[in-house]
Amino acid sequence: MERDSLIEALLREELRVANKHLPRSRKPLGELLSEEYPSVLCRDGTLHFFRKRELERISSLVEREHWDRLLLPIVIAIVPESESFVGVVEDRYAAELIGKILGLEYRGGTLFLYKPQLYELRREYSTIFQFALSYTADLTADSLPL
Repeated sequence: MERDSLIEALLREELRVANKHLPRSRKPLGELLSEEYPSVLCRDGTLHFFRKRELERISSLVEREHWDRLLLPIVIAIVPESESFVGVVEDRYAAELIGKILGLEYRGGTLFLYKPQLYELRREYSTIFQFALSYTADLTADSLPL
C-alpha cells in the first residue's frame, strides 16, 4: 500500500507540472467582457488572454443573468486512463454552454466529451477552453458512458 501512495504522489506532482498553464483563478464572463484586455493569471506566472470576439460570441449563447456564474477559461479535465481520450466537465454553466455550441442536449450532471468534440471546441474557441490532464481513480474506461 505504501508503494501505491508513493506512485500517486509522484503522479500528482507530474500533473501539477503538466498543468502549470492553467489559471490560478478564473473570472466571470461579465467581468471579462468589461475589460479592455481580458485576461487571467496562470499558475506559471504568465497571462492568458481572451479574444474579445470569442467572449462576445459566447455571451450571445449565455443568458445575461448567468454571465457572472460562467467562469472562464472553461477547464476540461482530460482522463488519460480511458482508452478513448475523454474530456470531463462538471460545472453546470460550462456544460450548458458546451451543449449549445456543439448542439448537444445537456440534461444536468457530468458532461463527457470525446476527441471530435474537444477539437471542435478548441478550433472555434481557442481562448475560452483549456485542457487539464487529470488522474481520477473513479473515472475509468468501464465507468464512462458509451
